[in-house]
Amino acid sequence: MRLSPAFILLGLALLGLTGCPFNAPTRLYVLTATTDKPASTSPEGLAIGVGPITLPKYLDRPQIVTRVAANSLDQANLDQWGGDLNDNITRVVATNLSNLFATDRISFYPWKDGAPLDYQVTMDISRFEQDKDGNAVLNLFWSIVGKDGAVLLMRRSSYSQPAGEPASSQSDNPRPFDAQAAAMSRDLALLSHDIATAITGLKGS
Repeated sequence: MRLSPAFILLGLALLGLTGCPFNAPTRLYVLTATTDKPASTSPEGLAIGVGPITLPKYLDRPQIVTRVAANSLDQANLDQWGGDLNDNITRVVATNLSNLFATDRISFYPWKDGAPLDYQVTMDISRFEQDKDGNAVLNLFWSIVGKDGAVLLMRRSSYSQPAGEPASSQSDNPRPFDAQAAAMSRDLALLSHDIATAITGLKGS
């Protein structure tokens, strides 16, 4: 059955009245380094390489993912990361470590052949999202590799920072995931402090 043009126009008008979000703008978010920036950094400081970092497939997407139950996830189609999440995590951890060690000598994986490295930090993230209680949860395995390629340390860590009320795209808040992004950034700061403490211990051993 062919629909008349008038019927089609009526349908489009009704969609507009119901507030269909076809033209709703996408809101973008980023993670940020939250460690204190030193007064100066040294070009002769410790050389640290950050990466590779792996994410679970369910997080490897632009849309922000939240956990609504133990085995259920929600995807916020209009609230997205302002770039690749893996790249964002790498750069935040790298900046945190640069601040904590006051060093300019930070490399991002994959680095060029011959890049001077004293230590390499690798991460395998198993979970990094807001849970049903409104906490930003980071679970991961991480390792520190020496300049000769030997694994010097392997750790499993978990972090949880409160983000307030569970974020939702249906919220009246015009930026519903700001608190979640801030809490996830604090998770990465705690991780960076633990990595820095481990590296400092290895230096003294």
